Parts: sequence; structure tokens; C-alpha cells
Amino acid sequence: MIKKILKQTIVVIVPLTIVCRLVDWDTEALRFLRPFGNPGFIPSSIIVGAVLGIANLKAMMWGLESMLGTQQASAKLVFLSLFRLFTLFAIIIILAALRLINFLGLLAGMTVVFVFLLKEGLKMAQKQ
Repeated sequence: MIKKILKQTIVVIVPLTIVCRLVDWDTEALRFLRPFGNPGFIPSSIIVGAVLGIANLKAMMWGLESMLGTQQASAKLVFLSLFRLFTLFAIIIILAALRLINFLGLLAGMTVVFVFLLKEGLKMAQKQ
């Protein structure tokens, strides 16, 4: 499932990033994007968002697979979920502190992964 999501994400992210590279983000009309970070970093932020989304999905799948057939799975699952969330937030905060990302681009990249995750999840649910 992760491979399907990764392939579909790449098919959308690459053209989206190319189109964003062609836009002149320093125009007066796009000035409203400044509070979200440097608009020049939108294309790279889209890629970072997609990579973080895929990494988060892989970590979640790894955590769930490690729980199969074990006692005390709920405590371990809570710990791994909180650790994964903390790591994700730490990476985003560090990138934001270094002013290397634009939050709208990051959100766009993560949203693409999330949409394909929902799509594949619904497909699997319909098969069962």
C-alpha cells in the first residue's frame, strides 16, 4: 500500500513543484504569502511536506506491525505514536526556525500524501 501511495504522490508532487518553480513569488499580488514563510521556498516545502508525510506513514505502519501478537500493545502503541508525533513536530519547528520552509507548501505536500492515503484506505475497505 505504501508503494502505491508513494507512486501516486510522486506523480502529483513533481508537476506541482515544477509549476511552482515557474511562478514569480515576489510579486505584489502574492505578498499575502509572506506570513507563512519565504514564498520562494514553496516548491521545496512541497517536497519536504510529501517526504515528511510518507515518512510519517511508514513509521505508523512500522509501529502497528511491531504490535501484532504482543501483550501490552496499547501502551507501546501510545508511546510510539507520541514519539512519532514529537519527531515530526521537532523537524517542522527546526526547519521553521531556520526559515527553510513555507507552511503553505508544507501543508500542500502533506495533504497530497493524506489524500492518497484516504483513497487507498477506502479501496481496501471496499474490497473487504
